Amino acid sequence: MKTFGKDYAEYYDVFYHDKDYAAECDFLEKIFQKYSGGVKTILDLGCGTGGHAIELGKRDYEVAGVDMSSAMIDTARNKLKNYKDIDIKFHVSRMEDVALPDKFDAVICMFNAINYVTSDDGLKKTLCNVHNHLSKDGLFIFDFRNGITSLRSYSPVRIKWMNYKDRRILRISETKLDAMEQLYHTTYSCLTFKDRQIIQEFYDKHVVRYMFPREVRCFLQRCNFEVNFMCPFMDLDVPANENDWNITAISNVIKE
Repeated sequence: MKTFGKDYAEYYDVFYHDKDYAAECDFLEKIFQKYSGGVKTILDLGCGTGGHAIELGKRDYEVAGVDMSSAMIDTARNKLKNYKDIDIKFHVSRMEDVALPDKFDAVICMFNAINYVTSDDGLKKTLCNVHNHLSKDGLFIFDFRNGITSLRSYSPVRIKWMNYKDRRILRISETKLDAMEQLYHTTYSCLTFKDRQIIQEFYDKHVVRYMFPREVRCFLQRCNFEVNFMCPFMDLDVPANENDWNITAISNVIKE
């Protein structure tokens, strides 16, 4: 069973049709303005189908996108064809392995994408890679699933219906918690209906790590980042607290 396989990638933007990429990029720009001397070039790690990358490209940033799923990258490249004046280079790679020749003013990793790096060694390699791809005083922004709320409350089963063209799609998510390893194991079972008949059935398996704020701060500092701020996702005005499901971490490369 794949993670972000071809079928799941095809419907990814349907599953998350209510995600406001423009508002999220407004949030990113507020962070750029507050914590950076100027951002022109951006590396989007775990870029998915290109929602943030394309929106930032529309705002005249130079963007490169990386994702481990070739199917998601194919979708991103197809979407980009609708924007003839935007040039974004999309690459297939795990975060741990990405090796581009360029340096960037900012690296972003959105929608809990960093939680897909489940091992300590993989997370360390990822952060070192981010460091290597940042220019002097470069900015690293990512949001992560908060371990405190993850342990207190989660939904073992969730059901979601969506409409897409002449079809209806049912997605059932079944989640098991491995508290000792700080992991969520989620299986997405998806059925596509047309005229009340099932025309497609597919499954996607996701394993994600939840992290605690102190743990995140420790990993960043060990990889030569200075942590500027942690806030609730989409709210730069207040510090994060134990009740926030998603936390945004903002850090800079430590000056040598």
